[in-house]
Amino acid sequence: MRKLLPILILMLFAVSAQAEIRPSQVLVLYNADWREDHPLTDPGQDSREIAEHYQRMHTDPVTGERPYLLGLRCRHGIRVVDESRHLNETHLEEKSSDNKAGVVLAGGSRLFGAGVPDDQLRDSRTVEFTLPGGAEGWRLETLRVEINPAQGGKIRVIDDGQVATPGQVAINPGKDWTLRLDARSYAAGPLKVEVSCDNAEGKRSRWEASFVDHEQAQFSRTGRDGVRDDQHFLEDVALPVKAFLEDPANARPDGTLLKDHILFIVVGYGLPRTSVATYGISRGVTSRLNDHGSIIDFGQRLQLLYYDEEKVMGTAPRPHRFAGKDAFSDFFLRAPQAWPLVELSANPFVHPLAYAKKLGPLDDQSTFLAFTTENRAKFPERHLYFVMRIDGADPLQARALIDRAAYARRYAGPAMGRLEGVESPRTNERVGKLNTSSAGPWLWDKGFRHLYHGGAARNRLELFRLAPEDGFLNTEPAYLPGGIAATVISGNGWGGDMKRDLERGVTATLGVAQVYKGAPHIHNKSWWDDEILYPALWRGNTLGEALLMNQMHLGWIATFVGDPLYRLPSAPAEPPAPRFDPERDVRIHVERGEKGREVWLAVDLGGTPEAPQTAQLRAVAGDGREVLCQTFEARPYVKLGSAKDVCGATWQVEIMDPFGRRWSDAVPVECSR
Repeated sequence: MRKLLPILILMLFAVSAQAEIRPSQVLVLYNADWREDHPLTDPGQDSREIAEHYQRMHTDPVTGERPYLLGLRCRHGIRVVDESRHLNETHLEEKSSDNKAGVVLAGGSRLFGAGVPDDQLRDSRTVEFTLPGGAEGWRLETLRVEINPAQGGKIRVIDDGQVATPGQVAINPGKDWTLRLDARSYAAGPLKVEVSCDNAEGKRSRWEASFVDHEQAQFSRTGRDGVRDDQHFLEDVALPVKAFLEDPANARPDGTLLKDHILFIVVGYGLPRTSVATYGISRGVTSRLNDHGSIIDFGQRLQLLYYDEEKVMGTAPRPHRFAGKDAFSDFFLRAPQAWPLVELSANPFVHPLAYAKKLGPLDDQSTFLAFTTENRAKFPERHLYFVMRIDGADPLQARALIDRAAYARRYAGPAMGRLEGVESPRTNERVGKLNTSSAGPWLWDKGFRHLYHGGAARNRLELFRLAPEDGFLNTEPAYLPGGIAATVISGNGWGGDMKRDLERGVTATLGVAQVYKGAPHIHNKSWWDDEILYPALWRGNTLGEALLMNQMHLGWIATFVGDPLYRLPSAPAEPPAPRFDPERDVRIHVERGEKGREVWLAVDLGGTPEAPQTAQLRAVAGDGREVLCQTFEARPYVKLGSAKDVCGATWQVEIMDPFGRRWSDAVPVECSR
């Protein structure tokens, strides 16, 4: 029966045969308010440049079909005068923040007793009291418990240790002496529960807590101030994107609105990395309040533009037990949206075996619900996009994600990164503990030799990891085009391991959009299952499809970085040999740095959508000084040094592509150009 269960589950899903996702099914967003222009990028603001480069590299040379572009502008403040625009910040700030629970007291209801924030409203049906330190330090025969309702007199529940209402009170007499009762069964409306007891020395202690009637607590989209806590996201992002997708003027030739045609959204460099969750409701997956937060990934918020969270999750507030130190347990009322949307009940495209034990070979894990417009239409209340970021520490890193994905789509395969005469041994130093993930040996058996697994639970299998001893220019671990890596730890954000992986030249990664500071604590199933991701890529699915199969949480803090259209080719083509012209393709730029004028060199390899190019670069001065670009770039670049030491000299510049082919030429460093 155990062997039949996965088969029965899989029967619910369609086989993965599907039409290829087309470039026109991608919407690329950029920040039209962005002002920065990096010295090594093309002239003009970088956010739009990166978006246009994505569009160019995905334009079909025959049909002209290409991704759609949309620039977003902040709709608040006075243009020019107000230089601080919402969309130019890392986090899209909001004006209001009083709806973290998504619950307010209805009408003229008031809390009985001292004022308590709306995110700390206790449910009177779930009264739980624990004697501090356990029963041994207390004289239980002096225990008194009373309910003090807003309307009517006090109701004594326990007097001198004796239960006055048998059958309505549950007591755990063990070491952690605990009392539980439904106070609403005694009195409707707001109330207080008061407890007193003498300790072993005869000193009396008193505790009290205020509770609300769940029928007087109602779901709220705004909090008490009547202002949406996600209003700026609505006005600056959601409304203009929806207007674009629903505009009949943008419809496909057959009349299909882009709302129903688009499958992937790409968030371009320069847009915020985080926003506030729907209605500003704080969410989390643990019982600790400080693990909850209303800040989520900007892309995951976009993913739910047309998702009916209220219909899918409901709106009735319910109590949730949070970890606390008070004698009264913290059963606080929360809207259902205080928990992230999880698994198949939320994302119909999650692979049924994601994070489950795989009983068959990975080649057989090919049955799932394909992400197509037709299949999505079957779940109108769960209308999803998949959203990834083209982003990095600077626009050069962002642009490189596009170029490496373009290169990998045409040329990546087991032969890439293999040099004649250079062994690729399966040693711990080179591939780590590859057997930790069954996807590791599975890919090894298919001929892939550039793999790595750290061996710990926090590690994910790394694809196309290029070790320093593999014969290329890198002296530290780097990644071939198509490289994938991620680390499953809560601190892996834009300043953590994700930053390191981007610096090493990955094509795709995943991390935390914001580490704490108002964001929820991430969960280990927020990344991916190697045994789902890599078989999907091997079958020819796009990266976006493969990651959506693994997305267990929606409206969450995980951020997906890379090109959703990246895929492994079924029959890798042979790339053209790299070369450059020192006069035409080399750019020398002088920039003022911390130690004076610094000279940068960049080489444009002249890649096109039909023949993308990437290479590492080494520049050697006449005196033997050497600088490296260890990552594979379409425009590899290096800092040569200070102007006084570099200008006027001739450097030997060498490039090396992912198949080990080289080109070298002398480059005079003319700092005036």
